[in-house]
Amino acid sequence: MRIMLFSDIPPCTNYTAGIVLNLMCGFLLDAGHEVSCFTVKDRTLDTEIPAGKLERMHFRNVDKPRENWGCTILKGAGSWLGNQGSAWFVLPHIARQAGQFARENQAELIWSVVQGQTMIKLTEPAARCAGVPYVIQVWDPPEWWMKENRFDRYTKASVMRAFGRALQHAQCCLAASWAMAEDYAARYACRTAPVTLGFSPERVAPVGGRRDDEFVIALSGQIYAQQEFSALLQALDRMGWRFGGKTIKLRLYGRYFHLYFAAPSHIEIRGWMEQAALLPELAAADLLYCPYWFSEEYRLPSALSFPSKLSTYLKTAVPVLMHGPAYASPRRYLVEHGAGYVCDTLDPEGIQNTLTLIMGQTDAERRAVGEQGYQSFLQTLTAEHMRRAFFQSLGIDPER
Repeated sequence: MRIMLFSDIPPCTNYTAGIVLNLMCGFLLDAGHEVSCFTVKDRTLDTEIPAGKLERMHFRNVDKPRENWGCTILKGAGSWLGNQGSAWFVLPHIARQAGQFARENQAELIWSVVQGQTMIKLTEPAARCAGVPYVIQVWDPPEWWMKENRFDRYTKASVMRAFGRALQHAQCCLAASWAMAEDYAARYACRTAPVTLGFSPERVAPVGGRRDDEFVIALSGQIYAQQEFSALLQALDRMGWRFGGKTIKLRLYGRYFHLYFAAPSHIEIRGWMEQAALLPELAAADLLYCPYWFSEEYRLPSALSFPSKLSTYLKTAVPVLMHGPAYASPRRYLVEHGAGYVCDTLDPEGIQNTLTLIMGQTDAERRAVGEQGYQSFLQTLTAEHMRRAFFQSLGIDPER
């Protein structure tokens, strides 16, 4: 099959979304399919496209129009004016370019990854221009994205109408989680399939060794749930960053940590690492922390999204602490599979009690929890599970 990837980021090695797309494009290329890629990319993103199999792909890129007009001094008025101008004068031209690129590459299917209003509004017109069907991949609910970019209510309504049409006319919606697949199938009467990030099943060997006088808590990726993370820091402050004769260390892996730390000597910012280097680092920790939103205004992304870090964490066989409400999608996954610890409060005392319970267990007891997490990973989150779900959503026989 000849497939055009239509996205606001190309497959690459230095952004999470691009890393996932790199893996998925690899599935297709390894199976003998032809893949082209049309991106509508923010010009500030410096993406690194790897050599090798992706060199067989044809790429074309155009600049993404500004989306966060609501963050300007004009606020709501700026959001409406800017987004309406883009919808009237910019997006139709990009849709025609994408459709033409699809025809040039004789694409039989468009695989559209929607993150933000630009890709939502481009998907259907581009496929119509190309004269081919499309599937649509959703990583986060658009309501969350629009809130972060301060959209006015008229633009929000317009984007949600376009989102609904795009889902209803798609061959399939590739959903970020089982919860999202169920919700969208019911809400939009569309075919859905959960396609979650997967990795190879091999165990990860930790880098270095654990110190007997330290207990290391690690977190990777961006900290979206800052209120939850701040509550964790308050709990650790209450504990004096010590328990059972051990000093507690917090290791952060990622790009953006614009945070104030009251106890900087206990916190190590390791920066962003490629997956191959990150996994052994995480495997050397004692506990992996995954915060998710409690706030009612973030209920939808909390309930429907599935953080890529959870797949990463579970592969390491290190126990996971999921810090989020009962309805959060990753928390539901851990509880259903008995795959980790959960904490469902923002109260620092309650978080302290959870940490005390975890650290009070023996090493063998914590290892057993981590092992159960690894077994759930093997059952549901390997690269092979991802490949099969992806191919089925495209109408490709995964056995071929």
